[in-house]
Parts: sequence; C-alpha cells; structure tokens
Amino acid sequence: MPISLPADVSKIIDTLMSHGHDAYIVGGCVRDSIRGVLPKDWDITTSALPAQVLKIFPRTFETGIKHGTITVLINRQGYEVTTYRIDGEYLDNRRPDNVVFTTDIEEDLSRRDFTINAIAYNPASGYVDPHGGRGDIIKKIIRCVGNPIDRFGEDALRMLRAIRFAGQLGFIVDKPALDAIVKKQNTLANISVERIKAELTKLLASPHVEAVSLLVTTGLLPYTIVGHTYGGDIEEVITQLKECPPNEPLRLALFLGWSGKSCPEILRSLRFDNKTIREVSLYVSLLADKIPLDRYEIKKYLRQMLQASFENLLLLQSIINPQEKERLAAVCKEARDIQAKNECYTLGDLSVKGEDLIAAGFPPGKAIGDKLEELLDMVMREPGLNGALQGMISN
Repeated sequence: MPISLPADVSKIIDTLMSHGHDAYIVGGCVRDSIRGVLPKDWDITTSALPAQVLKIFPRTFETGIKHGTITVLINRQGYEVTTYRIDGEYLDNRRPDNVVFTTDIEEDLSRRDFTINAIAYNPASGYVDPHGGRGDIIKKIIRCVGNPIDRFGEDALRMLRAIRFAGQLGFIVDKPALDAIVKKQNTLANISVERIKAELTKLLASPHVEAVSLLVTTGLLPYTIVGHTYGGDIEEVITQLKECPPNEPLRLALFLGWSGKSCPEILRSLRFDNKTIREVSLYVSLLADKIPLDRYEIKKYLRQMLQASFENLLLLQSIINPQEKERLAAVCKEARDIQAKNECYTLGDLSVKGEDLIAAGFPPGKAIGDKLEELLDMVMREPGLNGALQGMISN
C-alpha cells in the first residue's frame, strides 16, 4: 500500500536522493499512515551525514546534531532529518553514550523500540520492514525490536511508552515485552519525572484508557507517581476515566481522586505547572462534597471557582456517583441561572465597597472586611438587596 506524502516531505526526500543519498520517512508517520491515520509529524531518515544535510538545504537548525538530527525548514514548517545511526551503550537507562553513523537503513531500524515504529518508506523503493512491523500493526501487537530486556535496558522509558501506545492505539503489548517490564520495572526510577509525566498524561488522555491497568500488572504504577504509593482502586478509576472526556485536569483528578491533601505534593513531584496543580487539587478536595440544590450554597462554591470549573466538578461527581446525575444536572442548571441573572456572590460584585463604608462612618481596619463579608452573605441569600445596600449603610 503506497503512502501519500506531503509535497514538502517529498521535496526533502527527492532533494537528498538527487544528491546521491538514500532517504525515507520513518517511525510514527509510517505507522499511522499504514493505520489510515493522518500523521501529525513527518520524520525523515537518511544516509547523508549531518554536515551534508546542512550543506544541501539552505534553511536548517542543528536540532540534535550530536545524534544526527537536523531540522530542515520548508515553507515555514520544520522537518527532522536524521542520519542513519547505531547507538552506543546506554549507561544510564536513558540515552546512548555515543552514536555511530551508518549507511545501512536496516542497522538504523534495528536500534528502535518497537517493530511498529521500525518501518521506513520511500515512494521509489517502497517499505523497509526487517522486523515485521506491518504485520504487527495488522495484528495490533506492540512487540519490541529484538530482545525486550535489551530494549528496556537501553531506555527504561520505553516500558511506559509500550503501555502508552497500547492506550493510544488500542494494541496489545505482547507477553515477552510485559515480562521484561516486570523484570526491569525498577529502572524507571532512573528516568526524569518530566519524561514520566509526559507519558502518563498521554496515557490518561488515550482513547483506550483501560491500558492504565498495565501499570499495575507490570509494577510500574508506583514509579509513575514518583515517591508516593497509589491509594485508589485502579479498576474503579479506569471505569470512571472511560466516562470522562480526555481533558487533562479532569482525568488527573479522577486518577488522583483518592489522594486528598497529598494531591498537590504528587503533582509537584511530577513537575506539573501551578495552574494545573491548583485546578486538579481543587477538584480532588471537593469530589466527596454533596453540593445541595440550594442557590445560596451553590454561590458559595461559585465564589471559589469559575463557572466552567464548577461544571467540571459536577461532571466529575456525576461520573463517580452515577446515581446523582439527575440531581447534579439540576444543580448545574441553578448555577447557570445564577450566572444568567448576574446574581452577586463575590465582593467584586457587591454594590458597596470599603470606601463606601468608611464614608458612611465605619472605622477603617478589619471591621470593614468583616462588614463587607456580612453584607455579601446577606446579598447571596437575598439577591434583590444588592441594589439597596447604599441606602442601608447610609441610614
């Protein structure tokens, strides 16, 4: 089955070949094309050395020249072009100590992680598939190139990537790979938390999120929340994740719903940004609340968060407690009505300010804040009073 290449990608390949070099698309773009999915990125591999690529193309960036990667710019779009290479020893379970360039495409493909990613394609010569990756795509199997122990020993993150691919593609990780993950699980501790976080969030957002169960069966789950013990019922969590849209904060809240006050610490350990930490921790802290169908009580929640966040909280609660869906839908309707009628529930919406109280004779200081809170509480209970506050404090 031929692959239709974008014009810019064809131009790069044709240009390299016209200068006497081999060139192919490789990796995920080949895998996705075979699956009938439009690739997000197009990676190119070539027999040309980095210096030759730099000389051939007028606009380039030295993205990772040590490992043979040059970014070629065409029509303001960057394409990674990497020289065929053989990796040296992996001394830290993360990256090769050195690389050696080669002119043999099959040697380059043999260093890759999984057979489904070890396929190259060129419109002129067709597929190069020495490890049976096309067959594994058809069979929906994730299988390592060569010995799984060796592949995972080279880069421990590949263990988490195997599970993430299972979630994204709906494929099965073959038994030799799963057995190897169990044996090498502790080496994931050598991987940076940033790389672990990236794989975990992709897995949680995947369409086949049931693959999260593999984190338990392989022993990787403790390493995905570095330094913490997972305290949830993972099968119950997976059921909930399947009902949740692939929104990162929402799925993280379900994944960490058990964590309570530990939630911010776990998210900080994984190097999440402050905005995500605040949002997810807020959801987790309120998941067990029974929000009454009462406008005053709803306003107290709306005071803590944006309307969209409140609706997200209600969605999460309805996923965790399906029997509450009807009541929570009514709560949501009330919250939207509060917004539509611009009812006051924050100090900013209050018709009087601190200076108004001072002008009316109230002494400056803490008493002003206390009085504003008192007035706000009164208005939250009786919305119609907001417009009358000026007259009330004057009298």
